[in-house]
Amino acid sequence: MKGTKEAIDTILQLPFPIVLVNKEMEIQKHSNGFYSFFGLDTSDTYPKKLETVIGELPKSLKKIRDGKTHQKKQISEFITHITRKNELKWFKLVLNIVEDSSGYYIYFDDVTQKKIALDLSQRAERTARIGSWEVDLVNNTIFWSEMTKEIHEVPKDFSPDLETGINFYKEGEHRDKIVEVVSEAIENGTPYDVELIIVTAKGNEKWVRAIGEADLVNGKVTRLFGVFKDIDKSKKESQEIQILTHRMKVAVESSNIGIWDYDIIKNNLVWDENMYSLYDVNKENFIGEVAAWEQTIHPNDKERSLKAVELAVQGKKEFNTEFRIITGNGAIKYIHGQGIVFRDKEGNPLRMIGANMDVTRIKRADNRLRQLLNTTEKQNKSLLNFAHIVSHNLRSHSSNLSMLTGMLLDKTDPAKQERFIEMIRTSSERLDETVVQLNEVIKIQTNQDQKMNWVSIEETLESVFESINALIGEIVPKIELKIPKGLKVFAIQPYLTSIFLNLLTNSLKYRSPNKKLKLVIKAEKHQNTIKISFQDNGRGINLERHGHTLFGMYKTFHGNPDAKGVGLFITKNQMDAMNAEISVESEEGKGAKFTLTFTNHKNLNN
Repeated sequence: MKGTKEAIDTILQLPFPIVLVNKEMEIQKHSNGFYSFFGLDTSDTYPKKLETVIGELPKSLKKIRDGKTHQKKQISEFITHITRKNELKWFKLVLNIVEDSSGYYIYFDDVTQKKIALDLSQRAERTARIGSWEVDLVNNTIFWSEMTKEIHEVPKDFSPDLETGINFYKEGEHRDKIVEVVSEAIENGTPYDVELIIVTAKGNEKWVRAIGEADLVNGKVTRLFGVFKDIDKSKKESQEIQILTHRMKVAVESSNIGIWDYDIIKNNLVWDENMYSLYDVNKENFIGEVAAWEQTIHPNDKERSLKAVELAVQGKKEFNTEFRIITGNGAIKYIHGQGIVFRDKEGNPLRMIGANMDVTRIKRADNRLRQLLNTTEKQNKSLLNFAHIVSHNLRSHSSNLSMLTGMLLDKTDPAKQERFIEMIRTSSERLDETVVQLNEVIKIQTNQDQKMNWVSIEETLESVFESINALIGEIVPKIELKIPKGLKVFAIQPYLTSIFLNLLTNSLKYRSPNKKLKLVIKAEKHQNTIKISFQDNGRGINLERHGHTLFGMYKTFHGNPDAKGVGLFITKNQMDAMNAEISVESEEGKGAKFTLTFTNHKNLNN
């Protein structure tokens, strides 16, 4: 007896709400925290009856109080309690028998937060139709939550065992599969996650997702537990979509067209195999959301493409557009997309089904054709001009040589013959010079495939300055350079050197005799272009008179005896060959400004 009393005293000294009651549920002793746990303080007169403190007794304690049962086992109950602050609380009480059977001591635990969490969990289970289950392999018992029972369409008081639970799975591959994964879990603790068909107690076939894990004690599985989800509706819808997708796939398999199905309500996107090939996307990495497709669209086309989808969903415009994508391996493709929106009876959009076609080759061929047409047009004009020049100049030289030769043959006077020979030599030199110049033009026209590279503006200018350093040293112009360090253009190196040389020597040759030559060379990088300008304060050009022939062959404007009228013509042809532009601003007597415009390939996308 003394041992029992000491044990009770020890228990009551624990920092928990514990009370010792007799069989009439009257309080005999209590721990220091018992009354405060229920909101009573030292100013209160402590009641003797347990129900006065905790409220209405649960049925199990009433039976003990009324002498209807002689409790010999532990009791665990949940009770509700309204505090003095009018708060609803949930408590768990655990009743244990005193060894001499003289009474009971009861431990209380506040499980309010756990109860709230449990209620939320159960509500979530019901909303998502997810149930839980547990198999105790030691005691050979099985627990199913209410939702698990509801999914199986069994009564709430249904008590399953492991064999019964397995037999709910459809006979054949589905039952064989669950037996396989459960056996593996029991033997090795291997978790599983499978989608199978069960046949409910009411005979209905239903798709479910069963997820199981194992508890191991000393290397042996003692418990299996997991969740059970009703996926019948979504699974059947998914199967219907797969059937539709398969039918469409068969129809377009040979056309290399990708088919897609966008569920507007669920924001779910289904692709066929061709779509993954078109986009170079790994099927396993595609999450099936519209955002995943959006990420593939070229940044410059994204806003327009998404707007096209939005207008189609709103019913304002059919989805029929072209856009660029960046594939999984970084390549850029042109896609032609078409789609149809399906709606319910009220006109609300449900899904959008469509096709994507890779039109990259067609688009690039079209762009290439346009470029070729433009180039051909330019070359035709140049060749027409060139043919006229060849015809005129070679005919002039040949006529002159023919005349001089005839005169040489008619004259016998040695002095006159020597003079005619000198004239023939001079004319031959001019003919040779013309042929060399025309050959240079032919090279530019025919060598369209010369390799273009990134060329340093600063280094090219330095090279040109060195090649004419004697002329610069003689004239001593004031040259101002405004070139950002390291700036480069995508060009043909020899052409760029030739262009710089022509523009520089022109400024030096056609300087004003009344003032010191000032030359400003400037380079600027814009978003899509790089511009290089050569501006001087020389004689300038009357553009009203000469603007339309400025870049023609053998066109001169100042009567300079050294002028050949070839430099600007060659410069224009070289710029055309690099898909670049040259323009001029000038006023007679105030100088000229030539501007070279190159495409900034670093900032342009395909």
